[in-house]
Amino acid sequence: MSDSKMITLSPHLWEALDQMSSEMGVATDALVSQAVFMLARLNGFVVPGKVGAPAAQGRHAAPAAAPPSLKPAAKPAARRPEPEPEPEPPPEEDGNPFDEPEPPPEEEPAEAPADDFPEPEPEPEPAPPPARGGGKVALTLIVAGRDPFKMGGDAFTIGRGKSCDFVIESNRVSREHVRIAREGADFFLEDLNSSNGTFFGPAKEKVTRRKIKDGDEFTLGTEKIKFQIRK
Repeated sequence: MSDSKMITLSPHLWEALDQMSSEMGVATDALVSQAVFMLARLNGFVVPGKVGAPAAQGRHAAPAAAPPSLKPAAKPAARRPEPEPEPEPPPEEDGNPFDEPEPPPEEEPAEAPADDFPEPEPEPEPAPPPARGGGKVALTLIVAGRDPFKMGGDAFTIGRGKSCDFVIESNRVSREHVRIAREGADFFLEDLNSSNGTFFGPAKEKVTRRKIKDGDEFTLGTEKIKFQIRK
C-alpha cells in the first residue's frame, strides 16, 4: 500500500492552508501532518514517548511520526513601558498657615449718586432783533441738541433724506416727512404722506396740514420739533 493518500478538503480550507504555507514558509504536507498529529494526540490515538498506543474504542493508532518543525512567525518586540514620573514633593509651608493674618475685607464700591434726570436741553439762542423800519416775519425751527434752523426762503422740507433742507436722522422719520411753506405773513406745515405720521401738541393730534403759531410743537414719528416766529 502506498504511503500517500488523497485528502479531500473544502475550498476555504485549501485557501487557508495555502495562505498558512506561504506566510509561515512551511510545505502544505507538513502543515497537514502537524494538524493530524495534534488531533490524534488530543483524542488519545498518539501517546508521547511510545511508538504505538492503544486506539480509543478498540481501534489502534498508526505509529506517530515526529511532526515537522514549523517556522514560528516573528513576534513584534515588546514595548518597554515608560517609567512613570516621580511625584513632586509638596511645597514647604512657611510657618503655620493659621498664624497668618486674615486679609482685610473687600470694600464695597461706593454707590454712584442717582441721576435719573436727563440733562437739561440747551436754551435756543435768541432770534436776532428785527431791523428798523419793519421786515418779514422769520420762522425758526428748534430741535433739542441741535442749533436753531432759521427759514431762509419761502419753503423748506424736513425728513431723513439727504436732499431735505433740514435732515433728522431717525428711522421713525420718513425721507420727506413734512413741508413748511410761507403764505403771506403766515406759515403752514403739511404732512407729505409720511409712514409714521405727524402730530400736534401734547395730545398728539394727527396733522395733515396746519397753520404754525409761535411756540407750536409737533412730533414727526417720535422726533419733536418746535417753532418760533419773530419779526
